[in-house]
Amino acid sequence: MHLDGQFTINAARPDVYAFLTDPSRGSLHMPDVKNVVIDAQDHFTVTARVGVSHIKGDVVIKLTIKDRQPPVSTTIVGKGNGLASAVDMVTSFRLEPGESGDTGVHWQGDVTISGKLAAFGPQGLMDRIARKNIDTFIEGIRVGLQR
Repeated sequence: MHLDGQFTINAARPDVYAFLTDPSRGSLHMPDVKNVVIDAQDHFTVTARVGVSHIKGDVVIKLTIKDRQPPVSTTIVGKGNGLASAVDMVTSFRLEPGESGDTGVHWQGDVTISGKLAAFGPQGLMDRIARKNIDTFIEGIRVGLQR
C-alpha cells in the first residue's frame, strides 16, 4: 500500500524536524500507541493496538531512523509483527520553509502487510484505516508542536 500527501504546520522547519525525528515526542501522537521504547539512538520499538473488523490486538514494530538530512528530510524504516501478521514499512518526509514561518511537510509511505491482516487490503479497508490514522497523527503533530 502506498500513501502520500502534504500538509502545513505553523512552526519553524527546524522545530518540525526535531519533533518528527524524536521518538519520545512524535510517537506519542501516533494513533493507538500503547508503548514506545527507545532502544538506541535512531532505533525504537512501538507497540500499538490494532483493530480491523474482528481481529484486534497488539502489533510491535521496530523502527529505525535513516538518512537524516536536518532540517530537510529523513526516512524511517520499520518491521513488525502481531495478530498472526507481519508489517514492513518505509516512510519519509521532506520539509519546506513557508513564507510566513510555517513549514510544508511532504510525506510518503509504503507498507506491506502479510498474514491475517492482509485479507483486509483488497477491499480498501486497510487504506481507509491508514488514512484516518494519518489524519489523526497530523493533528497530533500540530498539537505536539504547540506545547
